[in-house]
Amino acid sequence: MSTIPKEELATLCERALLAVGAPAEDAKVLSDATVEAELVGNRAVGVGHLFDYLDGYRQGRISGVAQPKVRRAAAAVIDVDAGKGLAQTAFQAAFRDLLEATNEAGIAALWVRDSYTCGELGYYARKVAQQGYIAVATANSPALMSIGGAPKRILGTNPLAYGIPRPGGMPMVIDQASSSTAFVNIRRAADAGDPIPAGWALNADGEPTVDANEALAGTLLPFGGHRGGNIALLVEILATLSGASFSLDAAPFDSGSTSPGIGVFVLCIDPANFTGSADRLATQLENLRDQHQVRLPAMALTELPEHVEIDARTLQRLQQAANSQTSTGEGLPIQRA
Repeated sequence: MSTIPKEELATLCERALLAVGAPAEDAKVLSDATVEAELVGNRAVGVGHLFDYLDGYRQGRISGVAQPKVRRAAAAVIDVDAGKGLAQTAFQAAFRDLLEATNEAGIAALWVRDSYTCGELGYYARKVAQQGYIAVATANSPALMSIGGAPKRILGTNPLAYGIPRPGGMPMVIDQASSSTAFVNIRRAADAGDPIPAGWALNADGEPTVDANEALAGTLLPFGGHRGGNIALLVEILATLSGASFSLDAAPFDSGSTSPGIGVFVLCIDPANFTGSADRLATQLENLRDQHQVRLPAMALTELPEHVEIDARTLQRLQQAANSQTSTGEGLPIQRA
């Protein structure tokens, strides 16, 4: 493992994105989101996943000219067309509108459609909770997981995240997939030649497997049997309500030149409108920890570290991408939005 300051890692991510033609704003927003995923320990959608974005720009799955279109569909409903660009940039473009709508109505919802995959879903919930609001976020993805006993892929890993503000400190954010594991973990095991635990996946014939390569050709399974599948289906409904691609219809995120066109849903609630204030919630979280020995990683994370520990080979690969040349033969300068 190598240790690198978070600012230096963000610069490398940004340079790598600029080198494949990402617009300056996309590069800044996505590099920050990528580093944040690493800092909170969600490495499956950190730097390792950034290479999927780099390939996406190169091969056309992510538009390099997308301009998010924000629409106030109703008093407390914000709708954003990502235009086959980044979900993170579309979210950022609508963030102020979401907060204004929440201040006015006490509760508001944001939908992003026609975007590349969401990356770390906790990023969206964290941004909202840092403003003092309760957040619930969902997103779908290209079909990778079976539900209801189906032998083939039906839904994405369809994560669910929520954020609870803790006045004076970092919000508590829970972020979990509906699948037994993330797809990138299967891919990592296949690359390393490692087996996977039973219950994670089926092979191409719909039979249980512990072979990671067979799982890549087959389908993931939801956590908790049909209960996880039920949650994944709810995530799909919420994430696609504004017209995003259903998981079955979404193009692959790691091949081809077509955007997956998936959706992201973010619910924002102002606790100041209720007697159950943010202070009361924060006190209860402390009671669960101190009086009842509840130990959750998200509860223990009170501040982000200044340095990131990263696999040395992954860091070397990122450095090579950051130092690569554009098609014109010249590297692109870093531009701050």
